Amino acid sequence: MTETSFSATTEPGTLVLSGDIDAADHRALNDLIEQASATFTENLTIDLRAVTFLPSIIVGVLARATVMAKKNGARVTLVAVEGTVPQRVLTVCKIPYEQVTA
Repeated sequence: MTETSFSATTEPGTLVLSGDIDAADHRALNDLIEQASATFTENLTIDLRAVTFLPSIIVGVLARATVMAKKNGARVTLVAVEGTVPQRVLTVCKIPYEQVTA
């Protein structure tokens, strides 16, 4: 896999992201989501609590993942903390997410 500006850890059913996710990371992030969700066929929670930068192309990757999963009978759940960059961006873009505490 190519080097990214963010870090990611995976556990069964969960992908935890942290740091700045740059626009150049869109392919790497898409690949991670595809792998973690068995190509959008298994439920996946994407934890954005520690993400500090989220450009529009990455929002597109997240939105696409939720749509692709739904088409396959699965669900991608985005998780964000109130007041964080991801929470504000997802709210403005009207992308559903689960709000959690820090």
